[in-house]
Amino acid sequence: MPERAPQARITRRRMLALLLAPGLALDSTSAQAEWWRFGHEMFRTLLTRPPEFSGLSTAELIEAVHEALVIATHSASETLSRRNGFYGNPDVRIPLPEVLATTRRSLGRLGMEAPLGTLELRMNRAAEGAVWDAREPFIRAIFALDLEDARGILLGGEDAATRHLEQEMRPRLTEAMREPVTASLDAVEALSSYHNLESQMRDIPFLANVRLDLVGHVLEHTMNGLFHAMAEEEARLRIDPVGRGTDVFQRVFARL
Repeated sequence: MPERAPQARITRRRMLALLLAPGLALDSTSAQAEWWRFGHEMFRTLLTRPPEFSGLSTAELIEAVHEALVIATHSASETLSRRNGFYGNPDVRIPLPEVLATTRRSLGRLGMEAPLGTLELRMNRAAEGAVWDAREPFIRAIFALDLEDARGILLGGEDAATRHLEQEMRPRLTEAMREPVTASLDAVEALSSYHNLESQMRDIPFLANVRLDLVGHVLEHTMNGLFHAMAEEEARLRIDPVGRGTDVFQRVFARL
């Protein structure tokens, strides 16, 4: 018997190109129904068949995950370090500490609305000033990751690599970022803003004994923002890796 030609593998991008290709306007109802069944079958196949990594070594898969995380780190730190990278983005904007946020209306009646607004702005400016320093510790952590299950990460959700990094390295990265965040809070005078507020709060019965860890608050939200932005960039890389990264990265991510 003659050998059967290997079936062409259909990737998500190839499928969408076929479904959205020009010249596929179908006139008859039967033709439309047939095309709908074809499209449905293609979607079902993609959902049940994992990408094929044949011909790629474990080392290459690990290299691709490393590279995706490095690209995501650079993109996230660049985006968030711009003016209003935090303050102008509702997804990562750093709120006032909860005790101040929940009493903001009452404090406003005591003439503290403006100082609270200043503190909130300066906390976000501090995060914007600190995130550029995240690149070095994040990249060190990326290359220290155990990625023996790189295949599983690549076949995971759209942000699987970022979440793996967060799960394994967040405490270490948080400590690495503490000094830059503290220095940035001092540079934008957020710490002095808080100390002025603190002296005013001593005269308010329900806030007299409140002591806030402003550094810890901003540090936690800075890390949340970094991982959020990295996850978004990873999702974009998975959808469209063209023109990004090395040849190994291209060959791995083109198969997703």
